[in-house]
Amino acid sequence: MLEVSMLAQRASRGKGAHVSGAQHGTGRDDSKGFGTGRSPSPGVRALRAALALAGLAGALLLIVATFTTIIQITVETTTRAVDYDAAQSGWNRHGPALIVLALLALWLLTAALRGARIAMTGLALTGLVALAIAVHWDRSHVHDTGSVGEVYTEATAGPGTGYYLETLGGALLLLSGSALLVLGGPVSVRGENADGRPVGGRRTEAE
Repeated sequence: MLEVSMLAQRASRGKGAHVSGAQHGTGRDDSKGFGTGRSPSPGVRALRAALALAGLAGALLLIVATFTTIIQITVETTTRAVDYDAAQSGWNRHGPALIVLALLALWLLTAALRGARIAMTGLALTGLVALAIAVHWDRSHVHDTGSVGEVYTEATAGPGTGYYLETLGGALLLLSGSALLVLGGPVSVRGENADGRPVGGRRTEAE
């Protein structure tokens, strides 16, 4: 009888230890798994990549626009007027401003793709500045013949290729920055935000 009682006590202790271990393991798993998020879906990753390409294209367009004709003046059937410059490039009108904006946009885009929201906002604002230059600075002068019109009454002026490039470049930067801001920062496969904190704002027991 005594032997049977001892065996029953051992079995009861073993069962209790097993249950305790299982509960402890579950708690540990919950602690590790709490707040973990899923990695971005393929659709979100594809959209982020497209927005990155849009931002890159926008910056490159601003650089190209710097050396491309913004305002083209035509005298009758020719764009060449004797002793007068009938074409104004982005450099003639803005100096290195568009290049500076493009380089700034590239730097901000790199930071934005790492999840820096302030960089996403800065990227959108950079595009807005480029658009302001095109719309408020150049658009009001695209039909201004300037000194050429004073000599050649038949001279006409209109927007050149550079005007459309700088406008499109600014629009792409604005779109890229704004859309990345809406999507938010990237989430790692371990469920951490870009700053290393677990999704949901809570930390694990190990921390």
